[in-house]
Amino acid sequence: MVKNIAVVVPSHKQELTTQFLENWQWLFDKHNVEFILVDDGGDIPFVVYGEDKERWCPSNYDLISNHCAGVRQLGFQYIAEELPNIEYIITLDTDVSPIGDPIQDHIDALNKRVPISWFSTGIEEYFRGFPYGVRTESPVMISHGVWEGNYDWDAPSQLLKGDKKVEFYKGPIPKGIFTPICGMNLAFKREALPFIYFAPVGQYKGAERFDDIWMGLELVKDFERLGWAILSGYARVNHLRASNVFTSLEKECTGIKMNELYWTGQYDKWYLSFLKKRKLWYNLVNEKRF
Repeated sequence: MVKNIAVVVPSHKQELTTQFLENWQWLFDKHNVEFILVDDGGDIPFVVYGEDKERWCPSNYDLISNHCAGVRQLGFQYIAEELPNIEYIITLDTDVSPIGDPIQDHIDALNKRVPISWFSTGIEEYFRGFPYGVRTESPVMISHGVWEGNYDWDAPSQLLKGDKKVEFYKGPIPKGIFTPICGMNLAFKREALPFIYFAPVGQYKGAERFDDIWMGLELVKDFERLGWAILSGYARVNHLRASNVFTSLEKECTGIKMNELYWTGQYDKWYLSFLKKRKLWYNLVNEKRF
């Protein structure tokens, strides 16, 4: 059977990869998943794939950021260039375990059509006055999963909120509304691949935890233009390991400040270089993805 689902995971420690596979292998077998590991433990990251654990490296790394979660971008490039049959791409962190069947939940979400120009106060229910013509307005191209256990706090919030219980929104993100996109439990269709570009923050000290957030800022703009939908809250995982709050603070200190500006369109030289690389990524993948 041809594999049409790929799971991309970045890792730099064998013990984390081993534990991850112990938690997820039964679901990978169930769904005939192509598992793609991006190893960023050395100076040059590479993709590990297949039963024989073969290695794949691109001809250049100009668009890939090493030693941060955004290194998973290399796995996306591998799919674009080498795996034309993959239709659904899921990316996870090594410190998450499944709640139920998140893979099926992501696939189901990605096969929905949802409204984005009207907002429903019910979950998958539409009350009096909700136009019929927009109820299946937009194809879902991204399924943004959520997490239990250790939430995805920024460091100041982690210090203040600790173990506070959170209830997550479940539904489409309205058109043109920014939302923080977390990369630890995320799925998308192949058509969206040219727009999935984690910001290359590996050398941007104090902003290492904003690769997915700034990817999401630009993604929202693209999806508004294309009429595509982001659906959030349908696939859940258990986040097993809390980040060290003080280490996270070091990795966020610059990013927190700049994030207050970037979403408003106030860009510095670094963000402008990110946008240029994002355009190069778009051109690269558009040439390779079909």
